[in-house]
Amino acid sequence: MTAGQKFHRRLQGQFARTCNWEFWPQYIFYIPVAFKIAWLSLRHLSLRVPFYTNPGTVNGFQAGESKAFSLGKLHDNTPEFVAQSWLIEGETKEEKTAHVTRLRKEEKIEFPVILKPDCGNRGSGVKVIHNDEEVTSYFGEIDAPVIMQQFVPGPREAGVFYYRYPNQDKGQLFAITEKVFPKVTGDGKKTLEELIWSDERAYIIADKYCGRFKNDLQKVVAEGEDWQLVNAGNHAQGCIFYDGWPLATPELTDCMDKIAKGLNEFYFGRFDIRYEKDEDLKAGRDFKILEINGFASEATSIYDPKYSVIHAYKTLFRQWDIVFKIGAENRRRKCQAPT
Repeated sequence: MTAGQKFHRRLQGQFARTCNWEFWPQYIFYIPVAFKIAWLSLRHLSLRVPFYTNPGTVNGFQAGESKAFSLGKLHDNTPEFVAQSWLIEGETKEEKTAHVTRLRKEEKIEFPVILKPDCGNRGSGVKVIHNDEEVTSYFGEIDAPVIMQQFVPGPREAGVFYYRYPNQDKGQLFAITEKVFPKVTGDGKKTLEELIWSDERAYIIADKYCGRFKNDLQKVVAEGEDWQLVNAGNHAQGCIFYDGWPLATPELTDCMDKIAKGLNEFYFGRFDIRYEKDEDLKAGRDFKILEINGFASEATSIYDPKYSVIHAYKTLFRQWDIVFKIGAENRRRKCQAPT
């Protein structure tokens, strides 16, 4: 691919991001949602009502809360449904690398494993690690606190959104997102960079993918070889989201209700889950929870390409109505808001 062809393709990608709301910057897309939250705050005479939604947590399972803490609480109650995680200790790269080595030996953990920041940022920094050299390299790039997590092969992943009103015994599912990890397939002629830029969807955010695989861009991908572009099930990192509501069943609802009730005063949030077969998830069995996200997490099924921006806003407005209703009820119950 020549420089001119790449420039033309980049312009096409910019145009596609502008026209397709799915790729709009969050600070633009969330303007109507911000007005909705402001209106609800006026009705309830407080901006802090959402922080009462999950009063038994540090800060409502929000961005900035320790994954090691939240997953540890979950593992204590329902270990069969949780991907085990360990907080990596140490100040230097060498100390952290040594801790990973020690944990792997003590817990009999084989590669691959997942390393990711303890306080996540929309999937940034999540990496599948295959050997000791990659461990050392990872800690050379990431200075924040990190957890090591059991690798769950899946291959399927879903975001299951759950909520329960405090005055009700039975919880409900709000939405399910089916996550698809995009890939390109080699033809034995094109480089990885050329495959990315020529893909009918990947080119839209090609710069993100190319930055992720900057050391492999000139590699010619063998004919028939699949190259997965995303490891983290996060839309901002390039994962593709579809509405997974057909996966919702009474059995899955009952299972998620049991898991959520095992957490102290948890009423609203999204569980990111990996599993092998749709039948397993529908039956509420044989899956592992990778993360818990609290009251500000999205019903990410809105990003299904078939949906309009109006549908997305209706879903998010309903989501925030539920958040404020749960938070207001917990405030009336004299629960303490997390700090």
